[in-house]
Amino acid sequence: MRSILRSILKILFIVFLVLYVGVAIFVTACLLCLNDQGITEFGNTSLVIVDEDLSSSYKKGDLLVISKGKENGAEVTEGDYVFFYNPSDSYVINYAEVKEIHDTNGYYTYVVGNDYNIYYDYYVGKDVVNLKGIGSILAILESQFGFLALIILPTMVAIVFEIYAIIIEIIELKKEV
Repeated sequence: MRSILRSILKILFIVFLVLYVGVAIFVTACLLCLNDQGITEFGNTSLVIVDEDLSSSYKKGDLLVISKGKENGAEVTEGDYVFFYNPSDSYVINYAEVKEIHDTNGYYTYVVGNDYNIYYDYYVGKDVVNLKGIGSILAILESQFGFLALIILPTMVAIVFEIYAIIIEIIELKKEV
């Protein structure tokens, strides 16, 4: 009975360890891929944590995985809703419907709302996967305290434990000699 319980506990520990390492690597990658506006970008895909309600579909605490699509933005059509940085508002992510599209030698500018121009440099994307509530968790893990609690402290504990184990092994070897 004890061996079965030990086997189950060992399997649970390994599963927990694999999940922990996966989350730690993901959070570290997210922090390493922050752009100038504080948004995680993996190539043409951005991870946006919603800070305030953008629409009835996107609520505070959601994690949006937004795909930019092609390099030049030609896939956007009039009537599409797009995400974009607002440079006049500290580069906050906004969400609006495209009213017009202007093409200047393959460089696209989108007109939204009250004749507000969005240049392709500020375009985030339009294809969205909404992970409801996950943004709040990722925001905590990406914070200074969250990263300290998730990555730094467990790593330090593991290092101290390994140093302690090495010292015990050395003491045991000296006793044998």
